[in-house]
Amino acid sequence: MKEAMKLTKNEKLALKFLIKNGRISDVDISKKLKITTQAVGKIRRKLETLGVIKGYYTNIDYGKIGINTFALAVMRLTLKSWEELGELGIENLLLKSPHIVNVYRIPEGSSTHIGLYGFRDLDELGRFFQIMQTSAAYNSYVDLKKIYVFSNNSLVKDSPAQLLCKVIDEMGKDRINAKPLPFAEIDKFGNKIAKRNGY
Repeated sequence: MKEAMKLTKNEKLALKFLIKNGRISDVDISKKLKITTQAVGKIRRKLETLGVIKGYYTNIDYGKIGINTFALAVMRLTLKSWEELGELGIENLLLKSPHIVNVYRIPEGSSTHIGLYGFRDLDELGRFFQIMQTSAAYNSYVDLKKIYVFSNNSLVKDSPAQLLCKVIDEMGKDRINAKPLPFAEIDKFGNKIAKRNGY
């Protein structure tokens, strides 16, 4: 397991501000941290150079630009793909599709990868996966195990900001004696439902 890098208090705080708002200016961060804008610029450059910040991007509402349907595809690379292309070769082949949003390797025997795909509608999704499943060349490299289809309206959360801020807050703290994560909100909700239903 990779060990988290060491960050100063101001580096952690600046990073949290950037996670919550990638467009925040160095001036605004400097006011919040009560340090100079030059110091903030130095922190930002350090985080970029170390690869902690890999880039800045615009968070788009998929539905507003016409991407309304998503598919989570569970796949298994075939033996032929490993022998002829290797893992990186087949992953590059998967990444060539303009519909791919994310691809993950998974450590499971029956499946090797999960891909998240985006489409305008079910028709476009259907055509894409029909071509994928009926293409002899593609099928010789990738075995499509399962497809989960959902709409843009199914999205509940699309931000790792809470997780990232939690991990930044815990950097350098001892995790050996850490208590299990409390699920107080879920318990509270469950108790409320049970009480309402008379249990």
